[in-house]
Amino acid sequence: MTSDERNIIELPDDALPAIDELSGDLRLLAEIVGVRPALRVAQAFGGTSIRVYGVNKWLRRHRDRCMRREYEKGGISGVDLGRKYNISERHIWNILGSAEADERQMELF
Repeated sequence: MTSDERNIIELPDDALPAIDELSGDLRLLAEIVGVRPALRVAQAFGGTSIRVYGVNKWLRRHRDRCMRREYEKGGISGVDLGRKYNISERHIWNILGSAEADERQMELF
């Protein structure tokens, strides 16, 4: 569904409210993404409770890539990586020992 199909109205700059004029979850959202994107989300999902799942998967994938790069570059131990990323040394070795997931491959389950 495109924004036209949802009847999302783009406000001109001079009609945008200041963050302190917003309240509740809309204000929290605007503080994170900005007023204009927050108003777009509010129009698309207004009155609907939404839950956003899956972000942890992407954050973990990024963290794991960073750890692999640092370890392969050298000069940092598993213990130091554990301290830096606040995870156990055992978990560090599990991550470093596993193959990086191929993003192009579909998951079966």
